[in-house]
Amino acid sequence: MGRMVRGGRWLLVVGLAACGVDAGAEGGDEGGAPGGTQPDGGVGIVEESPDAGAPDAGEADAGSSDGGTGTTAEPLSAPYGEWTWVDIEGAKCANGTPTGIGVNLVEGSDDKVLIFLQGGGACWDGPSCYTVNTAFYVATGYGRTEFALDVLRPALLPLRRNDPLNPFRNMNIIYVPYCTGDVHSGDRIVDYEYLGTRHVTHHVGARNLNKILERVAATFPSVQRVWLAGDSAGGFGSAINMDRVQQRFPNARVDVLDDSGQPIPPDPARWQSWKEAWNLQFPADCPTCGDDVSVFAEYLREKYPDNRFGLISYSHDSVITTFMGLLPTTFWNELQVLAAEMDEQWPNGHYYFLAGTLHVGLATPTPGLVEWIEKMVNDDPTWESRMPLE
Repeated sequence: MGRMVRGGRWLLVVGLAACGVDAGAEGGDEGGAPGGTQPDGGVGIVEESPDAGAPDAGEADAGSSDGGTGTTAEPLSAPYGEWTWVDIEGAKCANGTPTGIGVNLVEGSDDKVLIFLQGGGACWDGPSCYTVNTAFYVATGYGRTEFALDVLRPALLPLRRNDPLNPFRNMNIIYVPYCTGDVHSGDRIVDYEYLGTRHVTHHVGARNLNKILERVAATFPSVQRVWLAGDSAGGFGSAINMDRVQQRFPNARVDVLDDSGQPIPPDPARWQSWKEAWNLQFPADCPTCGDDVSVFAEYLREKYPDNRFGLISYSHDSVITTFMGLLPTTFWNELQVLAAEMDEQWPNGHYYFLAGTLHVGLATPTPGLVEWIEKMVNDDPTWESRMPLE
């Protein structure tokens, strides 16, 4: 399969801060508003907290794809046309601090919603979470201040409200920050003890998403189209959580735009570490989804044949190859296997592959990629897969 990367050198950052993009001070208030494999020389004893893996009292079970359908939630309240921070009651970052979402609403348009899951690495033990710091906002949390200063948000095409090239510019946009280190898909509280320091870590991305979806569903009860998108860790989260979101919006069609969350087999030991550390939440009707992340492509194709699934990837993505513990050549070979299966078996699943070792196509989209996304969003019948040409 490939080699396991040792020594704790997991470079899981998008690196967009180096682009010099300034998020500015935009963003107002709401109108009322057990551990994985250890690096060489590391000391990691992980003990699950007594309540690990179980929702807080009275909360919807994050393991249920329906996210607790039927509960009453307060609709989101925010000015139209500007980014606004909204606290989500009960949602927590890995360090236990409260978190929320960014909202940018459109007046008179309640039928289309984009839910974008932020990327930013992952972590699954003491060294990766608190020494190498391979996941964004795990130690610091993500709240109103981090939202105002977030350089990732304005750097990604789907989140640029006023960009004429953005196919999502006229939709209601929900931005889900990433501060749980678990690709938005975990439900476990663990104690990471590393070098004599104890860190209570909330890998509760799936639980948070349930709470967020309750608010979004209450705000858009007549929504017809939902796009679930994400980059990197958010890309993985979009694939893993597609069923969760579709169950929450039974009368809408949910399509997925997955940028750099490639559903291909990682190193088996790495996959086992993630499952155990995060208590990954899989669809209840997919008993084999826990076997391998690549199973999700087959599961989504069979359960949602009429929904569109778009995958964006660089051919030799240096960040994800390291994340998965694969050689670049192995990564590209697996990506081509996935492409062949999509070509043969998934009429509404297409990919756009870019040549090179970069990470996240939505950060610097080529004209061809922009056109490809536009066709996907508009249900253009000429939408098709593309191999590296640009």
